[in-house]
Amino acid sequence: MEDDPVGRLKVFVYELPRKYNKKILQKDPRCLTHMFAAEIFMHRFLLSSPVRTLNPDEADWFYTPVYTTCDLTTNGLPLPFKSPRMMRSAIQLISSNWPYWNRTEGADHFFVVPHDFGACFHYQVSKPFSFFITFPSFPQILSTIFFNAFGFLNQLT
Repeated sequence: MEDDPVGRLKVFVYELPRKYNKKILQKDPRCLTHMFAAEIFMHRFLLSSPVRTLNPDEADWFYTPVYTTCDLTTNGLPLPFKSPRMMRSAIQLISSNWPYWNRTEGADHFFVVPHDFGACFHYQVSKPFSFFITFPSFPQILSTIFFNAFGFLNQLT
């Protein structure tokens, strides 16, 4: 018998309102060619992937398609300062409409956040992700997985 990890892994992709992804992309198509386009391509990949399941009860992971870096300035720079608000809103929507977030406090959910949540965009914040906690209190984010282009040596404990 062959080992088939793809056959075992199941990812549920939330169908969020367009304001979290498609509407943002429609507003600024530069996002498709931007250096932070990974969130868009991951979403598209998962929608047609053999690991996708339409049944959330059989899912191992839950993908939350929020395009946090697609809000660009006229110069093409992302405005990630809105990201915490968008993510908080998406989590509130998911946790109030589906039971899956609440059963693990988001530990089996993931976001793709291809921009730097650290000092280069949030120079006033000393620790990565700390703006979620102090701005304002947002404990729901602590268990969630973030796929990010930047590594963090000492994450929150």
